[in-house]
Amino acid sequence: MTKEEIRSLIINLIPKYEEILRFHPRFVDSIIEKALAEFYNLVFLRNPLELALYTKQFGYTVPINVVIEAGTNLYYANYPTMADGVTNVTTVPVPDKASGCRRISTVAQGGVSFYPMDAREMDLIMAGSYVDYVTSKVGYCTRRTRVEFYNLSAVTTCRMDLLIPFSKYEETDTVLVPELVNDQGLGFTDRVLQILERVPPVELLENKQLQETKE
Repeated sequence: MTKEEIRSLIINLIPKYEEILRFHPRFVDSIIEKALAEFYNLVFLRNPLELALYTKQFGYTVPINVVIEAGTNLYYANYPTMADGVTNVTTVPVPDKASGCRRISTVAQGGVSFYPMDAREMDLIMAGSYVDYVTSKVGYCTRRTRVEFYNLSAVTTCRMDLLIPFSKYEETDTVLVPELVNDQGLGFTDRVLQILERVPPVELLENKQLQETKE
């Protein structure tokens, strides 16, 4: 389902006692985002490789630029922007080296391979080691706003498969939701509704006026 379809599904499953929405759609989005992150981590605990199924691909139409940081000579690539051209996407952190950046590749496949590293490993090898002799393997470190590279020189663009929060999807994007249950036996939709049940209704609009809905 698309992002807007998932939101509509949740809103219409919420019990209604009057002909008004009980929760602001933005608030519903935040609860969906929380539940989705929980389920991504459940997938990770079952099999980390399965997370690749739930990523969004960036740089396949327009490659992502790799630039060098002045002063440090560190190669990095910022996370791509959303459709507005201003807001950068973020990633959902998971407890391994790749975190929310599950795969990086070059536009021309096969020449260079990318492998995740943590910050301590990057600090260690940046201090000097024999890994410089290997030119076809590049280490990358997932940061909060960008990805940093080690042993990268000939590559100027890349592609990224990112695990992103619900809020960073476009309205018409297809959002792949893991079909599994948590330790309470709840599926994704059940978990979202469970969280919403614990929260008292909020004002729908910032001007504190209720808005009728025909959904």
